[in-house]
Amino acid sequence: MAEETECRFEGLLNLPREQAFSLFVDRPGLWWASPFDVPDPGEIDAEIEPFAGGSCYEIDSKGHRRIWGTVLSIEDPLYVRLAWQVSLDGREIADPAAASRVMVNFRVAGDSTRLEIVHNEFLRHGENGAEYLNLMGRPDGWPRIIGNLREAARATGRR
Repeated sequence: MAEETECRFEGLLNLPREQAFSLFVDRPGLWWASPFDVPDPGEIDAEIEPFAGGSCYEIDSKGHRRIWGTVLSIEDPLYVRLAWQVSLDGREIADPAAASRVMVNFRVAGDSTRLEIVHNEFLRHGENGAEYLNLMGRPDGWPRIIGNLREAARATGRR
């Protein structure tokens, strides 16, 4: 049996594609779940700079900025491709070339949007790559983030 090298997740967001894309890229503070191992982050805000080479980062209540990714490519409202710059032990990875890859596609599904996430190239994280792949598939990994996105979409749709 071949070893798994990627994790794939889908979720339905009850927003048209353009709004779903905007929620993901322009308002990550509504859905972001910090993967960093910090003692007391308090309130956290998150930002994505929506251009190739842009940073994905969070800022905690003490003003500390942590980069969690770099935008590798982006096509509004179709997809965002990121370098995932968080190590297995919850630390920043300075070099995007040493980070796994995340592709987020936004597909039209009637009045809603099907979100497709593929997280791969875990070997870039070194010998712990397989363990990291397994971690991202657990409830606190991508399923948590997708759940947060669904809730943010519901809240956005009610306005």
